[in-house]
Amino acid sequence: MDILENVPLAPYTTFKIGGPSRWFCEASSLEEIKTALNFAQLRQLPVFVLGGGSNLLVSDRGFEGLVLKINLLGKEKIKQDESGVWLKVASGENWDQVVSWAVGRGWWGAENLSHIPGSCGAIAVQNVGAYGQEASRLVESVAVYDTSSQSLVEIENASCGFAYRRSIFNSSQKGRYIILYLTLRLSLLPAPILEYRDLKERFKGRLPGLEEVREAVIKIRNSKYPFPQAAKNGNAGSFFKNLSLNQTEYAELLSKVEAAFGAGQAVGLDKKKFADGEGRVKLPAAALIELCGLKDLKYGGAKINHAQPLVIVNETGLATASDVLHLAGEVVSVVRQKLGLNLNLEPILLGFTAEELKSVEI
Repeated sequence: MDILENVPLAPYTTFKIGGPSRWFCEASSLEEIKTALNFAQLRQLPVFVLGGGSNLLVSDRGFEGLVLKINLLGKEKIKQDESGVWLKVASGENWDQVVSWAVGRGWWGAENLSHIPGSCGAIAVQNVGAYGQEASRLVESVAVYDTSSQSLVEIENASCGFAYRRSIFNSSQKGRYIILYLTLRLSLLPAPILEYRDLKERFKGRLPGLEEVREAVIKIRNSKYPFPQAAKNGNAGSFFKNLSLNQTEYAELLSKVEAAFGAGQAVGLDKKKFADGEGRVKLPAAALIELCGLKDLKYGGAKINHAQPLVIVNETGLATASDVLHLAGEVVSVVRQKLGLNLNLEPILLGFTAEELKSVEI
């Protein structure tokens, strides 16, 4: 395994943006991971673990540490009963290829998470969700290397701290664990999840097959999200998180929207809400961004995507990280000013100073 110096990080991200990493290596085994961590420890370097680079914005200066790209591969069925199958999947596997593999074998559960870029490890870190499904419903356990105890640990689902776009791996235990494998449980029984509006309308009450659901999700995503690996309009997927409000907060928001934008806009926003199962109201951040007139907003080479305003695209292919951060800061500021709501960012922001992050801090 080579540990390289001053490696540009832009090609390793779907945004195609960012400066170099002071040190960089790719690990295909646990032993290589340990070697990289020892290298960093001896030099007192911060370590950033990189997967598919799909939920990441790297600063223009880059990262003054070691970027460790995880390339662990492998997937297999390890158990089956009358209703389900258990899969062991390496963290470096491409997530959508794993979904395609599962769908092709008639295993239900992951199809609504089709066409999401990134690695399998990142799916658990972010508790990725889409079209009514979340990774937390599929992950039975996560096998990790604990950098604190220097040991292998199996973390069960209940201990992963899964919540909306959250887990212990990106919150309370951030940086402690390196994910090696996921154990997923999928169903052998037909179980289409069609609560999402676009899917419900597409199938109009009938129960589709597994391949049909995957194809529909891919078509919907393609119509709303620019292909993230495209050289000209790279992006990091959803840049802003959806909001969750209690009933009082939501009623106050509707009153504010009606006063500022008119009753029609309040009714339109109300139609876009959905329940989170805990008595709260979830609102698509895209609807709020559009309501505030920010669709197609540009700064430098970065732009708010027209079809899906949750996404910031590297429209020119030459956008800088500063362009993206400035644009995101403007969106956060305008939504706060007009609606009194705070938008949180989804991507990891790597290599930025505290001063640079002030514009997007909540």
